[in-house]
Amino acid sequence: MSSQTNQLAQRRTKADFRFKDARLCFSFAATLGDRGKPQPYERLVRPADLARWCLKSGGVGALPSCSGLDLVRAKELREAIQRIGVAIATKEPTDPNDVAIVNRAAAKPPLVPELRPNGESKRWVGNGVNAVLSWVARDLISLCASPLRVRIRMCENPTCGVPFVDTSRAGERRWCSMSTCGALAKKRAYRTRLRSPAAVPRPS
Repeated sequence: MSSQTNQLAQRRTKADFRFKDARLCFSFAATLGDRGKPQPYERLVRPADLARWCLKSGGVGALPSCSGLDLVRAKELREAIQRIGVAIATKEPTDPNDVAIVNRAAAKPPLVPELRPNGESKRWVGNGVNAVLSWVARDLISLCASPLRVRIRMCENPTCGVPFVDTSRAGERRWCSMSTCGALAKKRAYRTRLRSPAAVPRPS
């Protein structure tokens, strides 16, 4: 396989989950994409999609069994995380109902870290979907109770609408990820410059 073919094979699709540059809890919130558009893009359409997210997140080593009820509860948690993130980023009070949803998910037995046989790295072990969702909920709780709470921002891509944690030294990060929304903003800025009168060569 040529390098070009390999790059095409690895090219991200819209259905792919977003993990790069993202805090775990907000990566989960991003399973609903294009939140700023009239018709958002749902990445958790079927229980099998939730199972795939659990595996891709690194929370389980094999696809867990997921039911329709698991999917409903997962989406309920996802939207509570989204609303809490937005509230903090916009300096609005959080909804106690959303907090209760997160706390209820976090109360389930979570994933626990386990040292791999090489003694140098860890893996997460637990009991299926509930453990993964507890892991996600606890990540949000840990974030909200940490100094990073004040670094929660909203992505400046108007069609994105997902919160993120600005871990940059200067605290001036504008997009949830440079590989997605950041790259898109740069492309748009470049196209705008090309269309501007200053970019058109004047006849000599």
